[in-house]
Amino acid sequence: MFTSLLLLLVPGGEFFALTPAALQSFFEGETAEMIGHVMMEQLYDLDQLVEERGSFTPGSILAGVTAGEFDPEETTLEQRARMGDMYAQNDLGLKYNLGDGVPQDYAEAVKWYTMAAEQGLAVAQTNLAWMYESGSGVARDMALAAEWYTRAADQGHSRAQNNLGVLYEHGNGVEQDLSNAVKLYRRAAEQGNLNAQTNLAYMYEHGRGVKQNDRRAVELYTKAAELGHSRAQNNLGFLYEHGRGVRRSEKKAADWYRKAAEQGNPYSQTNLAWMYESGSGVEKDESKAVELYLLAAEQGHARAQTNLAWMYQNGTGVAQNDVEAVRWYRSAAEQGDLRGQCNLGWMYEKGRGVEQSDEEAVRWYRSAAEQGHSTAQANLGWIYMNGKGVDKDIQEALRWLAMAADQGNSSAMYNIGWLCENGDGVDKDLKRAVKWYRRAVEMGDKMAMDALERLGEK
Repeated sequence: MFTSLLLLLVPGGEFFALTPAALQSFFEGETAEMIGHVMMEQLYDLDQLVEERGSFTPGSILAGVTAGEFDPEETTLEQRARMGDMYAQNDLGLKYNLGDGVPQDYAEAVKWYTMAAEQGLAVAQTNLAWMYESGSGVARDMALAAEWYTRAADQGHSRAQNNLGVLYEHGNGVEQDLSNAVKLYRRAAEQGNLNAQTNLAYMYEHGRGVKQNDRRAVELYTKAAELGHSRAQNNLGFLYEHGRGVRRSEKKAADWYRKAAEQGNPYSQTNLAWMYESGSGVEKDESKAVELYLLAAEQGHARAQTNLAWMYQNGTGVAQNDVEAVRWYRSAAEQGDLRGQCNLGWMYEKGRGVEQSDEEAVRWYRSAAEQGHSTAQANLGWIYMNGKGVDKDIQEALRWLAMAADQGNSSAMYNIGWLCENGDGVDKDLKRAVKWYRRAVEMGDKMAMDALERLGEK
């Protein structure tokens, strides 16, 4: 006969195994029963250990904690699993998933999760769905992931509801349905699922599947943020920084960014770094900004990499170093960061921190310009004006300069004015030149001011 065994965490980080009867000696009546239920739920469920949008990452949770109904002298976990105990099957799957006491084997984990899932165990269905979603131990299959999440979600499993909501939000494995995503997030959020509260807040913040409502977003982010959810803390900080749904407070923004940054959130590390760089909500500290940018950059955060490169390029908060600047610009550029691509192009154009190459400059400017980056468009226009790394082509230059000017780029406006003033590749037209110079002056362009003065215009 098996006996129920519960694990109790005590100060010092040790676990004590208690039977329900032993637990009764510490607590009375319904309280003991409730605590026992909560402990068991936490052992089988990974909800509180999930940090990002929707699922646990293999290896990211505490290993060495399994529980079920067993007498270790009578049987082993694997024996109970083979006898059809669905809880043991899920636990054994988790052990293989994490490599906890056994060699890590995702395929073996899938096998045991499947056995438990087919018996209707919601947490096993959720774990199996994640394996299909991530392609761990099985071919990635978003449709099957959605199917298993649905089975668990229909039983009220909050992590499954949240994860299924993510699939509906993005149309992965199911047809995109933002309204259904909101419903699923709400069901999970009402159970206290922090990921779901954060995801639902995001939907309100951006008006996805629900009427846009910053105040409601703040309420939901706050619930999750106060319980330590780093993404909620970051997003709440953003709303405080910009005064959306709440009275603007850069200090509170910095406080929330700091809480998330201390948990290693790279978005918050980057946002807090900017606060230190600009002196917004905190005392200006460029060295601290560099420190935070570096933490995020080393995690692969592209915006942090670009900002860190800028600090190295200009010697702000750190010793000036063009080689380091190029290294970080390249890391960001290769991830598709437009500012990183544009700035890397500039470093190649000027030969700073890298061997000068007009061809490489054109390559990176074009990559960012084609995606709408106005500075890259202006720079590429200038390249075509002067035939550096490409054949001189004024019409192509004007095409890129016009794109940049339409986005308010003053240097592009100045260069169009210069072409009109000098009749380089276009008909000379001083009136048109003055018009473009004036537009550039309105944007604060000093060269355009000098041009108007040279032409005797105000």
